[in-house]
Amino acid sequence: DARRLRRRTLPSLLRYKFLHEYGYDKGVVVVRAIVDDICGVVRNYYARPGDLEAGQLIYHAPAIGERPARAKTIGDTKLVPVRLTIVADEDVDAIRAHHLAAERREIRVRRLTHEAYAQGGVLSCADIAILTGYSTSAVSMTAVGLRHRGELLPLRGYVVDMGSYPTHKAVIVRLYLEGLTTPDIAARTYHTKESVDRYIRGFERVRLLAPHHPVEELPLLTGLAPGVVRQYLELVDEHRQRAAPSEEVRHRALP
Repeated sequence: DARRLRRRTLPSLLRYKFLHEYGYDKGVVVVRAIVDDICGVVRNYYARPGDLEAGQLIYHAPAIGERPARAKTIGDTKLVPVRLTIVADEDVDAIRAHHLAAERREIRVRRLTHEAYAQGGVLSCADIAILTGYSTSAVSMTAVGLRHRGELLPLRGYVVDMGSYPTHKAVIVRLYLEGLTTPDIAARTYHTKESVDRYIRGFERVRLLAPHHPVEELPLLTGLAPGVVRQYLELVDEHRQRAAPSEEVRHRALP
């Protein structure tokens, strides 16, 4: 009958194995929750061909909130399935329009990073290289070129603060010095409001202490890495130089 058939489903089989074969003793309710979660993962992992459009695939990317750590491998990282468009109409249009290879690469790198981010995942330059056949250095150069033109991509190294050169901090502080609010900066830079406020507080500590202490003492006093302190000091000088001409004009205008 129908009840016997329902017992032959994958969830029923897994519940039976937990309770009678694996020796799991936390109770039926806990087993049911575990099995439901496992089945959800399986459904997301194995997409049917009809679920994808032409040129798309499912790729498992690190979740946005996953932080890097020493000796933490991808096997220890929470992954989320994201649907990525490897070949799109805009790629074909770019070829027909005889766009340069670098311009076509920008289109694909931009699309893939934004598609993953919109679904809760973040791709690294290495991920995009695997997906597209570009070299990792070519993907990195594309991201750097876009950043120099004012466009930030939500790559994993940027979003979760990986990498040796903390350019994301400089971008956030510059926007802060331009007068943008924390929510606006967070939305524009793909960072949480908490991260934005943390960087701003660090910058203000450096700006406050720098006139009164030697540079070599600032890392200890601020709790920031020497490289970050140097970058914040450069931003202080940059902001001072930008403000100087306007101050000079204002003083000239005084009677």
